[in-house]
Amino acid sequence: MDQVSEYMVKVVRDIDVEASVRDAAEKLGSLGIGSLLVKKDNEYVGMVSEMEITRQSVAKNLDSNSAKVGDIFNPDIDYIGQEETMSRAIAIMREKKLRYLVVRDGKTVTGILSVKDLLTYYEKWFQLIL
Repeated sequence: MDQVSEYMVKVVRDIDVEASVRDAAEKLGSLGIGSLLVKKDNEYVGMVSEMEITRQSVAKNLDSNSAKVGDIFNPDIDYIGQEETMSRAIAIMREKKLRYLVVRDGKTVTGILSVKDLLTYYEKWFQLIL
């Protein structure tokens, strides 16, 4: 079985909880990614994604220059071990309706698995059966 570590993005990007929503949106855009881990005092306290930025900012009528990431981020972080199987990761993501899953080695964050990475996994297996 393929391990999560084979498909995850190994570069972990983050932003401080006190950063502006605009800063988060600009960082996501410049990096071409969909989510950032949120840090407070050098600890990960949640995640912010394009979805939170769009939905929360609009729903709360926030000014993206003055609103903070701390006003909109999702404090629930779902983790999986990097040695876990992709089947397990897919089951978790499907069950919890997640677009992103944080990957750890013990307590150290080592990557992010996204629905985009699942496509790579499925593409590999699809090619094997052709």
